[in-house]
Amino acid sequence: MKSPIRDISIAPVKPMDENDRLPFVSVIIPAYNEERYIRKCLEEWVNQDYPKDRYEILVYDGMSTDRTAEIVREFEKKYPGLVFYRVNPRRRQVYAFNTGIRESRGELFIIFGAHAYPGRDFLRKSVETFLRVKEKEPKLAGVGGKIIKLYESRLAKFVALIYSSPLSGASTFWYEERPHFAKTVAFALYDKGIILKDVGFFDEDMITGNDFEFNLRINRRGYRLFFDPEIKSYYFARSTWRGFFRQSFNYGAVKSMAIRKGYFSPIWLFPLVFLSFELLAVPFLIIRWLFALYWILLIGEGVRLWSKTENLDALTLPPVMWLFHNLISFGFLAGLMFGKRAYR
Repeated sequence: MKSPIRDISIAPVKPMDENDRLPFVSVIIPAYNEERYIRKCLEEWVNQDYPKDRYEILVYDGMSTDRTAEIVREFEKKYPGLVFYRVNPRRRQVYAFNTGIRESRGELFIIFGAHAYPGRDFLRKSVETFLRVKEKEPKLAGVGGKIIKLYESRLAKFVALIYSSPLSGASTFWYEERPHFAKTVAFALYDKGIILKDVGFFDEDMITGNDFEFNLRINRRGYRLFFDPEIKSYYFARSTWRGFFRQSFNYGAVKSMAIRKGYFSPIWLFPLVFLSFELLAVPFLIIRWLFALYWILLIGEGVRLWSKTENLDALTLPPVMWLFHNLISFGFLAGLMFGKRAYR
């Protein structure tokens, strides 16, 4: 008997027939001071190869101080009934997510970033994948795709190397190339009926990492998420060392916040094990040998990524990955002790 996952991943896509009843989709986009990127984002959204009367684009402006609102209103005027400008007075993205779900008209909805843009077939392929997988897996709650990063600096490209490594603990959509059921997906298309009935809204305590917790909750309720690399979007990766430090620290805090909320995975204890490992390496020779093996693993991963990407910066990965692991670990401890106050 063939695996149902294998059947889903290789099944040919049935082209959408104009006579088929296409689901109505709501696209929810939070934005704050995104004047450099929001125009490209909206240009690609209004030019999707999906019927214009079967989707809407809701942009929630977090009180921007640049031209973001002006640009969105231009699109609202040019595409009435398709683009809608809204104000998010509470500014944080998570509030825009929840307001968007409440105000959306779609039976399906997509959470998307203003700092990114979709491929012209993003919406069609998201819906096609959802409908195809749903036929075999009735517990499907959402589908997501591959994010292609566009680097604005050398540092941004280097940080992307870190997240492309399994040693980072990042979600599989950053480095997998095959269709598969996943624990979490990005820029996902969700079934609104399932979300409202069994999952609930985004947790507003999760100022950062709210999509991570949201997808955990989907899995906990017995539903599934599917990753299809043919669903492509593009993200402008920007990074500073300060931003990298803050993001890494928060990455750890998110995991401990999830534990505080009743979720658990043994792998999330890595930060505690890692810090204990470093402390015990001082008095115990055997731990020092194990610590040396850890560094050999980091060096090997740097060489592997250099070979794969031909980016010479990958050879400097070991010390930065070590710093990354420490930042995650301290963020994890801070999250356990201080909850959402730990976020930077």
